[in-house]
Amino acid sequence: MEKKVYGVRCKACGRPSYPAHAVCPACGKTDFEPFEIRGEGKVATYTDVYALSLDYVQRYLRLGIVELDSGVRATGHLLDDAPQIGKRVKVQIGVVRRHGDEETDGLQFVPV
Repeated sequence: MEKKVYGVRCKACGRPSYPAHAVCPACGKTDFEPFEIRGEGKVATYTDVYALSLDYVQRYLRLGIVELDSGVRATGHLLDDAPQIGKRVKVQIGVVRRHGDEETDGLQFVPV
């Protein structure tokens, strides 16, 4: 089964959001429709997080905020050894955390 991650689009003004909000940050309305987070975009910013929980195996986690071509800004795991602001990346869904036998899937961004 293909894994998917969804954001929401405001039915009143069309503003996309990820993660979902209870109230649209643009117009204040509360009626949304889901849409799949996918495609390509540009890295808006990124950071390396070193203060991780003890159950993380890796030394740090690189997080990126990506402005997708669909207009939504999404935060996810940036899988790039040479990240740059403005660099083109594409969305993939993968394991972002392992805790014992449990895996958590989420957004990952890889270079195009």
